[in-house]
Amino acid sequence: MFQLKTTMHTTSLTASSGGAPTQDWVTMLEIQFRAQAEAEVPTRTYVQSPKQSADKKYDDRLHIRLGCGKTKAYELLKRFEEGKEGGLRHQRIGKKYIVTEQAVREYFGDSSLQTSSSRAA
Repeated sequence: MFQLKTTMHTTSLTASSGGAPTQDWVTMLEIQFRAQAEAEVPTRTYVQSPKQSADKKYDDRLHIRLGCGKTKAYELLKRFEEGKEGGLRHQRIGKKYIVTEQAVREYFGDSSLQTSSSRAA
């Protein structure tokens, strides 16, 4: 018997005789892995950098996430700092700009997320 543990509950799955998994078992694992991947996305952060971070499982470059050039991404960050409309909410730590996935979704107008009027990313 194989147990698949999630943060909400424990699901027990069994394999068919001969060690080959049943189609339901495979489907359940696929659903679980997709759910874990989707749950990870809102916790992502992006940086204004020409190089991708080696320790992340995703491309954390801001301009790649926004689908624009590095110059345009920088302009969006500056607009926010200047208090102008259309800027991208972020935090600046030293010389590094850090943008959350939620801030990117707010910028694109994703209404499924609750927006905040604070300037903190």
